Amino acid sequence: MKKALVWGIIVLTLLAMATTLASAQACMISRGIPYKLFPDTDCDGIIDIEDNCPVIPNPMQRDAERNGLGDSCDIYIESIRTSPSDFVYNGRAFETLVTIHNNRDYNIRNMKVRLIAPELGIESVQYIDNLEVCGSKTIEFFLRAPMCSPALEQRLIVEISFMNLWGDTEVIPGITTIRIMPDQYCQMVMENNQTIGDTIIDVMEIQDVYKGQEAVFPIRISNREESDKEYIFTVTGIDSSWGYYRLEPGSLIIVPDQTERIMDLYVGAYNGMDVRPGERVFVVSVQSGEEVQRFLLIANVKESGAPDNSFYLWFSVKNIIIGILIALIVIAIIIAIAKYTASVKQESDVQYY
Repeated sequence: MKKALVWGIIVLTLLAMATTLASAQACMISRGIPYKLFPDTDCDGIIDIEDNCPVIPNPMQRDAERNGLGDSCDIYIESIRTSPSDFVYNGRAFETLVTIHNNRDYNIRNMKVRLIAPELGIESVQYIDNLEVCGSKTIEFFLRAPMCSPALEQRLIVEISFMNLWGDTEVIPGITTIRIMPDQYCQMVMENNQTIGDTIIDVMEIQDVYKGQEAVFPIRISNREESDKEYIFTVTGIDSSWGYYRLEPGSLIIVPDQTERIMDLYVGAYNGMDVRPGERVFVVSVQSGEEVQRFLLIANVKESGAPDNSFYLWFSVKNIIIGILIALIVIAIIIAIAKYTASVKQESDVQYY
């Protein structure tokens, strides 16, 4: 009797332990008193048959890609951010940051990330060699807004493609927008712009200008008319707070008929501490008679880097080495000639009897 009681206690203890262990590993959920219990492996309040990620808690059931696999078990685009975040002026550069997270149970290799701006006609591609389990990666893209276009909302489409464990190619999409706004100089160009008869003007729109130095914007004027024409150049938007400009050969040029000439616009940036790097927008106006044509240009001011003298150093070292070798060869030749002369003289001094 006592043995049976002991064995009963042991059995009940084992059953209790098994029940406790099972309850610690999984949950059971019922939809009400008359309904049976359903397993909820990750105990997030969603039964397994309805859970888009049954082994990892995800009570919000987020599925960014809408592929039926919850973000907690999937690769997904965590965020797409633009800088500036609200809007960007015409012609200015902006940055797009794409953050990708891998919640799958295996590493993803050779991941291709595409950023497409359909209205801008821009496509940029970058690659991720390896995205580890539970790892995140942020990719930076640099784009430029179009020059002086009407205010509009631009779509930025992200496509991430990779090959999964079964050899299938998966594509994960994402989208955001950025608003492009015309600044005061763009408005000046768009509102008052004209064309000058049968004249073609070719302008380089953007140049890097290092602090303390100048950059040249060549402006090519092609006069396709049957008579000579005068062209007057003016520049608006370059102020003394950051830089200066000069026109070569001058602000007025005469272009004979059926010929072309180049006006060089030199833009310099001061090397002061208060001159911050960045893009400076200005307008060049070309006037002939009553007609005026305007262009928006950008000077991308950069810090003046230390000059790279490595080439000159290597060139000097190479010349020194060559000079030493030539000197050694000359010395060797002189020594050889001296020895030969001495031997000849010695032979001539020998008397034979």
